[in-house]
Amino acid sequence: MNSGTPTSRITLAIALSILLHGAALWLFQVELPNNETLLPPLSARLEALPLGAEEPMPKVEPTDPPTEPDSTITTIPEPASIPVMEASSATAATPEQESTSAIEAASAVTPTPEPESIPATETASAVAVTPKPASIPAIEAASAIAAIPEPASAIARVEEPVASHPLPKHAQLKFAVYYGQDNFQIGEITHRFEITGGQYVLKAETQTTGLARLFKNYQLIQISHGKAGDFGLQPESYEEEQNISSGKQKLNVAFNWTVNKLHFSQGSEIDLTSGTQDILSFLYQLSQLPLHHKVISIAITTGKKLEKYELEVGAEEEIITPMGKLRALPLRRLHSQDGDGMEVWLGLEYRLLPIKFRQIKRSGGMVLEVVISDIRVADE
Repeated sequence: MNSGTPTSRITLAIALSILLHGAALWLFQVELPNNETLLPPLSARLEALPLGAEEPMPKVEPTDPPTEPDSTITTIPEPASIPVMEASSATAATPEQESTSAIEAASAVTPTPEPESIPATETASAVAVTPKPASIPAIEAASAIAAIPEPASAIARVEEPVASHPLPKHAQLKFAVYYGQDNFQIGEITHRFEITGGQYVLKAETQTTGLARLFKNYQLIQISHGKAGDFGLQPESYEEEQNISSGKQKLNVAFNWTVNKLHFSQGSEIDLTSGTQDILSFLYQLSQLPLHHKVISIAITTGKKLEKYELEVGAEEEIITPMGKLRALPLRRLHSQDGDGMEVWLGLEYRLLPIKFRQIKRSGGMVLEVVISDIRVADE
């Protein structure tokens, strides 16, 4: 018993301690969930934060009261701000609309200080109205300048075929030479024209190009020299040199205006009629003739003989050239002695200088056409 009593007591004590520890642990386990249950209010507070943030957002009340003091404040500086707006509106292209909008804005914002805004509106109207007289003469001047060349161009268009055009002091014209009705290019021609001290020199150089040069190397140099004045051109000499495979051929003609004789290099001479031209100079003398006539007459020497040409003046046409479409006045030869035909086109946009000419043989089989490809003109 004595030994069992202590053991029972010990067991009792152990059992009690276990129960006490278990009870203590159970109590802590029960309290911990209670403490954890307090976390949801924290999360609830976090969810309530947007509600608190939404409350200040609808508070527009603080913004409304500032508008009232702003209106009171703006009433004072408005007279100073209006001239600034008006000054900027005065520099704009349409000052009237901007000034009226500034006046309407001023009257809408400040209905009470109307007497103060009236001088501002008057200054605005004064500033806005001042550019009107300056703009009106500018428009009238522009319209006057635009209207001036119209009658001048109209008169020029009417008189171009009638009035003679002054010959340029310096000119260089380049032509493309076509053979046959298929417009096969066989060569080029360059004209150089100079007037100095009442004398003129006109030089033309013709040569074959391209495939035509392979078959026949041909070069023709023509020089016309004489006086230049208000009457146009008065030739004193004409020279011609042909360079072909067989050799050179030269001829020249002398114009003796003192005795009115025309001397050929072969030794013959004939009477020289007034206004006679050589085969090169007549192309430039045409602009000095009365082209308002239906038919004009001109005596031309080819270097071998003297012929009288009757040229019919046609209506204005448009021709196609390497330079584009050009307005031209056509002249056609009538009643040819040998039956050969000739046509010349004068450029209405280039002082009636020759821009195209064509030679048609009596048989009609050979057509030689020369078309302008470049023009350079100067008076100095």
